[in-house]
Amino acid sequence: MTLNTLIENKLDPYLVEIDDGSHYAKDFIQDLFKENHFSKQDIEKNLLTIEQVSNSCLTTGFCLWCELAFSTYLQHASTNYLNTELQNKLLNGEILGATGLSNPMKSFNDLEAFNLNHYYIDGTLYVNGKLPAVSNIGDDHYFGAISKAQDGEELVMFIVRANQEGIKLTEMSNFLGVNGSATYTIQFDDVIIPEKHIITKDAKSFATQIRPQFVTLQIPIALGSIRSSLDLIHKFSTAQNGINQYLDYDVDAYEAQYQQLRTEFYELVHAHKDELSAYFADIIRIKKEAGYLLLEVNQASMVNGGARAYSHKAPQARKLKEGFFFAALTPTLRHLGKLEAELKQQA
Repeated sequence: MTLNTLIENKLDPYLVEIDDGSHYAKDFIQDLFKENHFSKQDIEKNLLTIEQVSNSCLTTGFCLWCELAFSTYLQHASTNYLNTELQNKLLNGEILGATGLSNPMKSFNDLEAFNLNHYYIDGTLYVNGKLPAVSNIGDDHYFGAISKAQDGEELVMFIVRANQEGIKLTEMSNFLGVNGSATYTIQFDDVIIPEKHIITKDAKSFATQIRPQFVTLQIPIALGSIRSSLDLIHKFSTAQNGINQYLDYDVDAYEAQYQQLRTEFYELVHAHKDELSAYFADIIRIKKEAGYLLLEVNQASMVNGGARAYSHKAPQARKLKEGFFFAALTPTLRHLGKLEAELKQQA
């Protein structure tokens, strides 16, 4: 089934329900993988799929990013169980995966303390603590996480399944932009991590290795939503005898900035997909610029839409929340600014 057909039949009819939190597009997400709309090797294909889905629904595009972030962990793991067996199940739609790395990514930049801690008994790893928000999660989903040793500096990255003994899920709802993304607070109470689920005991180096791809996969989420809001602006440009011509928003400038960002992004990925680490500064800048443009365009679309846009079911109102959510997606806009400043100092 084509991507357009899946979006039209299994995503678009549920946009209001996703926004109000009564629907999580699990079947749609699994069907995308079952129908081979994602690839283990082709990052450009994956980016374009996320972008097209985000054009319809940023929330679901974000859930796809969660899946591919998890896939990135498996891709760089050293064991056959993780990088082949579990990876193939994910890409075939047999299992779903998520990222629990929001807190560690902030911790590596001294923005937060590590929320998970671990200790060993007879060589077995036990984990405690709480992750405040993990998205694209259900009882049978897998996710990645990082814990810090209770009595030292060791940082372990591992894979865990949400229905393991000692794990408790508490759903988050009515958090702006998060509805419909299956987001939960996750409590760990002496959770045993099997040896085969441990990715590395040098999690900081591993996170540095995957971080460029981690952020790269987020950019098409914004690009898809920007395009959708620009299309909404054009759709209502002649409303009420052309009254929108008197707004001060420069829609032509928005279009030009969007086209420039999108072209630059895909050209960078096409030319350097195997060496993204060397272009991390550009990736950060593009995500930052896309995030701010998304906020501006979504606000312009809201005002441009007039009274009809102020219904909670209106696409403009939904996309206004999408922009705020993207701004808070780790690395957040303010976190990106800090990373940018640090990289300039290192140059």
